[in-house]
Amino acid sequence: MTRAIPNWLRCRIEPVELFFRLLLGGVFLIGGAGKIIDPQIFESTLRNYKILEDPWIAWGAMALPPFELIAGGCVILRLLYPGCIIALAMAAIGFIAALISLLVRDIDIECGCLGIATTLQLQLFIDVCLIALSVLLLWFWRKSLAGERC
Repeated sequence: MTRAIPNWLRCRIEPVELFFRLLLGGVFLIGGAGKIIDPQIFESTLRNYKILEDPWIAWGAMALPPFELIAGGCVILRLLYPGCIIALAMAAIGFIAALISLLVRDIDIECGCLGIATTLQLQLFIDVCLIALSVLLLWFWRKSLAGERC
């Protein structure tokens, strides 16, 4: 006698959606972990953007890494799901605005986004892909609501 997978678990392990959740949440988990490990480097990176002044730089350096960790983890675990996806998409839009401001002002710095050395143009592409993943995950979520309750 085989037992069916409970509905609450089946909705969390849909393979394609799980892959995209791991991708989106994982990028933010890795980025947040890298920033939280060394907050002074992240704060100096924020200073290089020349967008914020003190004390907002310190607030941003303290608030952004935990936000990325919590929201990324919630997307992976499918907790507070649509809200966290929207929050991460809004964060990616904010990152895109900051990167575009660097390009417009002709400031060439290491962006410090994912803890890897990338060009500003490559990071813009990554952020646009993260927004596309967010839209796709919201579409999957909406589709699952139409079919069966998850």
